[in-house]
Amino acid sequence: GGVYLLDPSVSSISLGAASGLGLGLLVVSWFGYDALWNSRFGKSQSGIATSICYLALIGITYGLCHILSGRAAFIHVGAMLGTIMVLNVWVRILPAQQKMIDATAEGRIPDYGHGMAAKRRSVHNSYMTFPVLFIMLSNHYSMTYGHPQNWVVLLLMIFAGAAIRHVMIGKTATKNWAALPAALALITV
Repeated sequence: GGVYLLDPSVSSISLGAASGLGLGLLVVSWFGYDALWNSRFGKSQSGIATSICYLALIGITYGLCHILSGRAAFIHVGAMLGTIMVLNVWVRILPAQQKMIDATAEGRIPDYGHGMAAKRRSVHNSYMTFPVLFIMLSNHYSMTYGHPQNWVVLLLMIFAGAAIRHVMIGKTATKNWAALPAALALITV
């Protein structure tokens, strides 16, 4: 009946519209993300593509937190990121690896571009892992999704998760740039 999805104090959206919004978000976010990372920006200007993704995430988070209940907004953002992660594996990573395996089995030199594209999506998934886990856990703590500035809390959790993951997977001395922002974001949350 929309008990967890709707909050009349936030907006007057109907149950049908909220349900359609949630399902549509999953579809549109995947196709938008995938198209962006298959475009020339995604292939050659990853900084621009990353900035576009962050801005879209901020807009989606803000919008959902002002349309749905806080709890539903958090779940929908987590579902969006989780859907992107799953489709990255099934639509981009595994097929690219299979193409390389098939080429090797047929005695051809594999196109290593497939491996690089798969690696890019795998790295994206790696950065989304902690934010999705934090979002899943946040539903057990109403102070996160019930906060008056819940969209800021959610963005800080996402940023902190990605920054922590950056510190963990970094292999250079410059990886530590994320340690201070991650700590500050976690303290703020």
